[in-house]
Amino acid sequence: MNIEIEKQRNELLHRTTVIAKVKDERTISRKELLKKVSAMLGVDENLIVVDKIHQEFGKLSCVAYLKVYDSLDYLNKLELSYKLKRTEKKGE
Repeated sequence: MNIEIEKQRNELLHRTTVIAKVKDERTISRKELLKKVSAMLGVDENLIVVDKIHQEFGKLSCVAYLKVYDSLDYLNKLELSYKLKRTEKKGE
């Protein structure tokens, strides 16, 4: 599995937007992606939200959009509840 990361800082929302390009034979799971990206960035998994994973039909790669927040307070204030549930965050 090969992962390329592009980061863009958003100071106003206290987060970093991450675009991860993953090359693998299958679509990566949210849990797997969360662990790999947190290890690559050196950030706690609780501060990352997986926004979406997009894979085109017939391709061996996908593009994932993630948000890395500065703290749990900002994450709970700004992120939508269904995205927290998808990423298995309890809002704590």
